[in-house]
Amino acid sequence: MRSSCPRARLVEDINEGPEPSSIANVTDVNGKLFFTADDGEHGVELWKSDGTRGGTRLVKDITPGPAGSAIRELTEVNGKLFFAVGPELWKSDGTERGTVRVASFPMSGGFIVAPRSLFEYRGKLVFEGFDPEHGGELWVSDGTTRGTRLLLDFNPGPRSSGPSDFVELDGDLILEVFDAVEETVKLIKLEDWRRVVELADLGDESSVQQMLVVGHRLFVFYEDEGDPVVAVTTGRPGSFMDLASFRSRSVLQLVALKGKVYFQVDSQLWVTDGTVAGTRMVKDIFPGSGSEAVLRFLTVLGDRIYFSADDGVAGRELWVSDGTEGGTRLFADINPGSASSSPTDLLSVHNSKLFFAADDGVHGREPWKLHRGEDAPELLMDIAPGAASSSPRGFIRSDDEIFFAADDGVSGEELWAAPKEHRDCHR
Repeated sequence: MRSSCPRARLVEDINEGPEPSSIANVTDVNGKLFFTADDGEHGVELWKSDGTRGGTRLVKDITPGPAGSAIRELTEVNGKLFFAVGPELWKSDGTERGTVRVASFPMSGGFIVAPRSLFEYRGKLVFEGFDPEHGGELWVSDGTTRGTRLLLDFNPGPRSSGPSDFVELDGDLILEVFDAVEETVKLIKLEDWRRVVELADLGDESSVQQMLVVGHRLFVFYEDEGDPVVAVTTGRPGSFMDLASFRSRSVLQLVALKGKVYFQVDSQLWVTDGTVAGTRMVKDIFPGSGSEAVLRFLTVLGDRIYFSADDGVAGRELWVSDGTEGGTRLFADINPGSASSSPTDLLSVHNSKLFFAADDGVHGREPWKLHRGEDAPELLMDIAPGAASSSPRGFIRSDDEIFFAADDGVSGEELWAAPKEHRDCHR
């Protein structure tokens, strides 16, 4: 640990005193940080920050008074922020006047159906919208009320298709829908905003969990009757292919490294090159442990993958892999011995630094940092002094700062920041 390096700092005690400000939905929009928080006076509302106290402020009290607003799904679209407030679609440019309602959707049976699954596509917002005539279907918005409209009625009539899990592959929109006629879940492609191409019928008890674009291929992790399946498609009809299926509920994440895709199955690290023959286990870190030692937080830094794992000897610690069995190893036993430091919330910044939370058994659960190429991580700051934990979470980069929520034991859980670079370090 280099004591001459600058530490993290409390950006603002939004809810003054020991009460937490309930920071959530943290999103970067062109170097501006937006999030939801409760200052104890206005309830949970939309806030923004530039990393300074004077630049951290309430954007708008959408629901006046202490009740707060049901804000969710903050999404950047063409340099503006879109989000949902209950059954309404809103946008914001970061000013009170520029934070306005775009559209309002009716509820169904007393439940909020839309807007949901907000996603930027070709400079516009696509999402699940709803009206009684068409049900929950694919809508598009350019940020104006007039320009917010139904884009695709996949199930003609009031039965919903529930579009979700959007990705863009080679300029086309790919999404999951429910076919009400065949009563099955399908993966479809929308070409040029209008032409529908079916890519796969996933079955009647399936759901997409994650999709990852790697070059000109789309890797899909979906569950078929509860069993994880990893598949691939080029986006052309007939190209969808299952690569492997597992009798496990612990496939959690796909990450890309050097054109291949890595994922975890319980305590095992797997890799696929997009072929059945090239889909294999890299290493079983804790054989026989099942889901108890599941790998978590797979994150790429440089030409390595870092993650949290438990080998049954060193506890849950920081591991690294270069994609080979021999190169998959314990990287740092941060809490020495069999105790666990339990690394979480791994964030790679500019492919040169790794931020995460861990407990070394001395300082409690605090923020840590690893520079690419170094052989050990460093404690960023003991925010809650001594054995107490600040429990940092939600690391995100915005402009030249790394923001996260943490509790110093005095101000409650609030917004903290650390410089992306150690400006005062002499290395």
